Amino acid sequence: MTHHSPEHLGLAPGVIRLRPDDHFMVLMDTGDNPMTIGALLLFDNPPAAEGDFASVMRTHFLDRLGHTPLPVRLVASPDGYDSDAWADIGTEAAATRIAVVPQNAHWSTSDLRSWLAQRSVARLDLTQCAFAIDIIPLIAGDLGAVYIRMHHAVADGIGFQTILGKLSDQSAPFQGSRPPAHLPEAHEWRRLADARFFAMTGVLEAHRLTQQKALAKLQSLKDDPTAVRARTPDLGGECLKDTGRAYATASLSLSEIKAVAARLGGTVNDIFMAMASGTIRQLLLERDILPPEPIVVNSARSYRRTEHGDYGNRIVALHPHLATHLPDPVKRLRAIQVSMAVERRRTHLDEAMLDQPERPYGARDRRTKFRARAADGGVALPGNVSLSNVPGPSDGLSFAGHILRANYPVPIIGNGRFLNITSRRNADRLDVGIMAIPSLVTDIGHASALFSHSLHELRSIAS
Repeated sequence: MTHHSPEHLGLAPGVIRLRPDDHFMVLMDTGDNPMTIGALLLFDNPPAAEGDFASVMRTHFLDRLGHTPLPVRLVASPDGYDSDAWADIGTEAAATRIAVVPQNAHWSTSDLRSWLAQRSVARLDLTQCAFAIDIIPLIAGDLGAVYIRMHHAVADGIGFQTILGKLSDQSAPFQGSRPPAHLPEAHEWRRLADARFFAMTGVLEAHRLTQQKALAKLQSLKDDPTAVRARTPDLGGECLKDTGRAYATASLSLSEIKAVAARLGGTVNDIFMAMASGTIRQLLLERDILPPEPIVVNSARSYRRTEHGDYGNRIVALHPHLATHLPDPVKRLRAIQVSMAVERRRTHLDEAMLDQPERPYGARDRRTKFRARAADGGVALPGNVSLSNVPGPSDGLSFAGHILRANYPVPIIGNGRFLNITSRRNADRLDVGIMAIPSLVTDIGHASALFSHSLHELRSIAS
């Protein structure tokens, strides 16, 4: 486990302290909105191979988990004085987190999506493990499926894609040893924490000065009329309390999206957001609840650099609007681009606020703060919906010799939002996962069709 910078090491073998940004993801987790990142992986599974699919896949994943940060449990530091920590759980405990889902018959793809919608809100017990892998061998159409999910505190979306690569046939079986970690006694943990805090005094002061400068510049942006951010419109709190989920998928040609982007003067991400805008506008129009103000997004930009390693959370929140108040698709695209430009003006300043070094009792104080916010029913971040367009491999992956046919995201929704549309590149395709609250999006299949139709609409304009 060498994926964090040196100041976070040194507690015990097989133990890694959480950064405050990662602890934030733990504290955001609730029974209604688990903070997990997941993928539905689909593979060819012809009848001749059906009997072996589950056992072969299970062995394949177990042989490669050691390459990843997944087989860990969360341990709270004594009194919250130091950071909480990830501790290795060992091979035997990790094996219990790879399960074969019982099936009496083949599931249809509709059965699979319905099962996933409910399984996605099954909260991970982080005191036991930070991941789960479900193998579903019998899917109609000669397919087999794997649902893999991890807690967001382990890594962001890009880190998750790195993990999938390490679990694929790109990696040979893990040859090292990762036995269960042993945490130090409370008094020794306190001594080690004190030594760490002393060594990081200069780092903490440097970050404080950088943060002060960023705060001053962010304040000046608030007074700049060209940098005003859209406010999140109110869609009615009751519908957002629905704890049910509905899930759909779509798979689109990446080359087609690139061609549309080139003709309309945008990026792949611009077209992705414009497609989401058209979808959401139509869904709300059909419910007669489209607000006069534009729908606001909760999204993110990665600031990961080589020195940050592959895992942990290195993301800055973005809150552009989707121009859903505009009926013309091209005008919506241009307005989205302007809104994104506003967000980019401040994103480097928001980045300066992140990656804060730990301080004494930081974990305790963060827990206290989040308990108070939960008691008040507050929303942690702005936005009616979440959108993510995550990079993926340009070449296809395989697992245990089975070609990966689809890598559909299984996204979370988050407190105060009703929809999440997330895409991942999978070779020459853009695989999309759509998760929604059923009380507001009553026909999730229709939402998926609208998303695909939005691309056809933009393509016809660009022709």
